[in-house]
This record gives sequence, C-alpha cells and structure tokens, in this order.
Amino acid sequence: MATLEWATLMVCCLALLLRIPDAVKGRNRTVFGILVLATLCSLLAVSELYVAIDGALGGRHVTSLVLRYLVFATVLLVGLRITRGLAAARNYRLIAGTPGRWALALCCLAVLATFLLIDTTGASAGLQVPSDVGGRNASLAPYYTAAGRTYPAFVSLILVPPLLATIRSGQPRLVRAGALLVLLGALFAILSFPVSLAPAAWAQGLRFVNYAAVLGYVAGLAVLWFSGQISNPSGNAKATLRRNDG
Repeated sequence: MATLEWATLMVCCLALLLRIPDAVKGRNRTVFGILVLATLCSLLAVSELYVAIDGALGGRHVTSLVLRYLVFATVLLVGLRITRGLAAARNYRLIAGTPGRWALALCCLAVLATFLLIDTTGASAGLQVPSDVGGRNASLAPYYTAAGRTYPAFVSLILVPPLLATIRSGQPRLVRAGALLVLLGALFAILSFPVSLAPAAWAQGLRFVNYAAVLGYVAGLAVLWFSGQISNPSGNAKATLRRNDG
C-alpha cells in the first residue's frame, strides 16, 4: 500500500509538471488547478508525509480534516470542468446549482461534526482508528470515513451519464480513452462510499479504491489534455471535450 501511495503522488506530480507550460500561457488553468489540488491530496495521503505535516500542525489529525476538504474542492473542479467540456448543461447545473451547493455544505458539515466527536488520541496516519479500539471511536470512525466519501460519490454519479455518452460517441479515440479513464475514476469514487462502511478488515480495500479513483481521474485528464495537444497544437481552439455537432 505504501508503494501505491508514492506511485499515486508521482503520477500526480508528473501530470502537474506536464501542464505547467500551458498554464503559464493561460491555457486550461482550471485543469492545472485540479492537478495542483490532486497533488496536494496525494502528498497528504502518504503516511510518512502525513505524520510529519500533522506533527507540525499539533499532532491532532487536523491534517485529515484538511485532506477531506481538499478532496471536496478537487472533485468540485473536476465536475465543473468535465460537465462544461462535455456540454452537459443539466449535469453542470446539478453540481454548480442549488443541489450541488446543498450537497457540498451538508457533506462539509458531516465531516466536521464526526471529526469533532472522534477522540483522535492513538489514531494512526490518516486518522485510522485501530480495529481493537472500542467505545465511541469504534462506532464513529466508519461514519467519519463515509462522510468524506459522500461528496465525491455525489459528483461522480452526476458525471457517469455524460462520460458514457462520450465513450459511445464518434469522438477521436484519445478523447474516448480519456473519458473511459475518468469514468473508471468516477466508478471507484462511487464505490468508495459503501466500502467505507465495511468492516475494519476491509481497510486496505478501501484505500485501494480511493487511490484507484485518484489515478483514474488524473490519468483521464492527462489523456484528454494530450488529445487536445495533438488536435490543436496551437492551443487556439475551444475545449477538447466537445461533442460533435453532427
């Protein structure tokens, strides 16, 4: 699992570095912002780095709370960028409009409430409460984890229909491949919610699902960017993710 943590961080860093030239030229800065946030999330998710950073912040696992809010921000930007690029106006409104705002607010509140109720003493990196700890923490820890998965699952569910439509469309192969990778990331993000409520013995499986979601999203965005570079090397055309008018 440590290898997966570092591998995810390296993939995010590589994708971020590849996007720097375009970001400097003012192209697709939203995608660059997504990759910055994804890299920060991956950095905080590495156990050794988490322990060091959280220690600097007082050792009370505030880093875990910050990580969840960074994930929310990343998923929000991904949802807005993908739905806008796919011209999925209805799906965009579900994320950016009143339903999405309420979902984000309630999920943020749920994460904060469960975090404040948990006794973080003795918890390991990522606020993983040992399975042999009983009492209040044993019952609250899964709900804290699940609360952190609700908003990513919500946005990912909204992204599934337009992504499927793109995969089945007549778009270039790289565009469809990128949409497929993003779809896989979305499906893993959706799966992470029910898995987070599974028994403690499934903890490693949950972490795998989480990293698979990150890798799917980041790799998909990288492929979509690459397809845009091939089709429009000058960078003057409109967004890569557009359905064919015909």
